[in-house]
Amino acid sequence: MWRLYLFLSAAVLLTAQETQWARLLPVPVFDVAVNPLNPRTLYAGGLGRMLYRSYDGGITWDTLVIDFPGGAAQFLDIFLHPRDTATLLVGGSGFGKLVRSSDGGASWEDVLVPEHAFLLPSGASIVAHPQHPDTIVLTEFIGPGWTAPRLYRSTDGGRHWDTLAPAAPEAIPNCAMAVRADSALLILARCDGALFASADWGTSWYPLARLRLPGFPQESEIPDLTFVADSAQLGFLAVTFLFDTAVGGIPNGGLYRTTDGGRSWELLAFRDTSLWAVAARRLQGRLELFVGGFTLYEDTLGRPLVPGSGIVRRSPDGGRTWEVHDGAIPWASERVVLRRVWRMVYGPTGTLYLATEAGLFQFPSPSGVALPPSDAGSTAAVLLSTPQWCLWATASGELVLYTPIGQRVAAWRVFPGWNELSLERFPSGLWVAQLHSTAGVVQRWLVLVP
Repeated sequence: MWRLYLFLSAAVLLTAQETQWARLLPVPVFDVAVNPLNPRTLYAGGLGRMLYRSYDGGITWDTLVIDFPGGAAQFLDIFLHPRDTATLLVGGSGFGKLVRSSDGGASWEDVLVPEHAFLLPSGASIVAHPQHPDTIVLTEFIGPGWTAPRLYRSTDGGRHWDTLAPAAPEAIPNCAMAVRADSALLILARCDGALFASADWGTSWYPLARLRLPGFPQESEIPDLTFVADSAQLGFLAVTFLFDTAVGGIPNGGLYRTTDGGRSWELLAFRDTSLWAVAARRLQGRLELFVGGFTLYEDTLGRPLVPGSGIVRRSPDGGRTWEVHDGAIPWASERVVLRRVWRMVYGPTGTLYLATEAGLFQFPSPSGVALPPSDAGSTAAVLLSTPQWCLWATASGELVLYTPIGQRVAAWRVFPGWNELSLERFPSGLWVAQLHSTAGVVQRWLVLVP
């Protein structure tokens, strides 16, 4: 059995070297959402009134037209309810409201229409509580008349919303939000480099950290912020900038890292490079990172072109080394601004989706599966020579079995302690087991040996 496991690991590494980018949509895309329970269902936010939906992993697409006054918008924010995945929330820039669908996009209702010009930030701005997913917090970019941006909270899955006070009194736009899985702590990044935290999901906020960035509003923003699910003290954020590559000697742009849950940050890579998106996941016991770049203008009024658009880099080792993917992507356009990366999203099986104005691109997982690091006393694969699996769970939850390409085939309810599961009806071979619980998500290869 050990020989089988070593062969499996070697095959995964070989496949990683052979993966290629594919363009799934040839139209501008500003956000993408993947169904966490069925990764073949995708939603992509387009330009104007266009939202795109695929039920076959991006091979074919439906076009969903969402009407609103005006017609010029960027759907920057697509939120899929993590449990009721037929429920979607959609908003963005130039849209002026938030809409909700409870039937997978067949019909829509307005659920949040503020009295002022309503803009959602270009970064992730809709976040659900990890233990209570009907509790959702949304932040606006800036308040009415350029006042402090407010936040909104729903406790019924997005049907109704309460208006919350700003995180701080200054009239500085909000950029992105994220949640730390270890504590359900909600973290908000402001465009001037200030970060705030809320333990009560938006009712009260306290200052968490401040990045030393060039002066607002003409220079820097934090459009993306993420924490690693199984190591929540570890997080990353992307800094973008609009004009000069340095102001007064202060670093402008780049990838920052925290190892203490967001209280302090260090510049990890890409100093003076304009980044807009970052994605992180565990792969074969190591941390994989992707970053994507951004340039606001094709030329900045005679100033040097901001280095950003068309930059797509991958690190297989948590940021120590980087691979250049810029030229490997089938952009099908030479225009700099069309190569801006708006969002990077991992699907449940580890496939990376890249939303750009040149289209929606896909980078398949080497194995089709994202692997977290090994726990103490365990391996990244579980090999069974009997149809009975004795599984230890630290908390109540659900164990889901997938095929290697991400098709959900079975699920069991598990409880704290030992759980005995019967796998008699499944043929020998390779499967993916994913345990969802209040303690987080754990994922393992499952190899059934005849």
